[in-house]
Amino acid sequence: MTAARQRAATSIALPVLAAAMLLAGAACSAEGDAATPAVRASTTTEVKLPSRLLGLRVVSENIRGNLSRIQETFLQSVGLFSFREKNDLLRATLQVGRFNDVAEQDKARFRDGIIGQLGSSVPVTLKVGDGTVYLSTGSDQNIFSWFDDAGFYVLSIRSDYPFPRTMMRKLLESDLLA
Repeated sequence: MTAARQRAATSIALPVLAAAMLLAGAACSAEGDAATPAVRASTTTEVKLPSRLLGLRVVSENIRGNLSRIQETFLQSVGLFSFREKNDLLRATLQVGRFNDVAEQDKARFRDGIIGQLGSSVPVTLKVGDGTVYLSTGSDQNIFSWFDDAGFYVLSIRSDYPFPRTMMRKLLESDLLA
């Protein structure tokens, strides 16, 4: 795979998350529990990540162009990070979003609406330490997602990467949000 195709693959990840947020909002609005969000995610989330993780180079991807096209979301900010081998082979991406005031991240239905739209399989709930991680699969990838008080994380890892759960645990152990 060429570097251009690998970079294109990372740009696909953000619209998927944005679509999930919008669809979750639409579902809540239809039932009258929450207003449709009218907030634009216009900033990039500040995240504390090492420059390397498990031998992979961590790169902050420029997503400002993608953010400018999103009109309504439950996020106030979003960040996208790639994990690459020496030869620039993309192994994983991490999407990090901070919720805005309209989001109802404390409600199970809100979280379930988002989780259910990620991947092509029914999500499996994993207990990791004190937290809950949702695992689903997509086209040749494992998708781990989790919430904290301020945001939402989606870790997409190629299915041929040998240490997906180790990577997920390392990220969970980190205090990611600045």
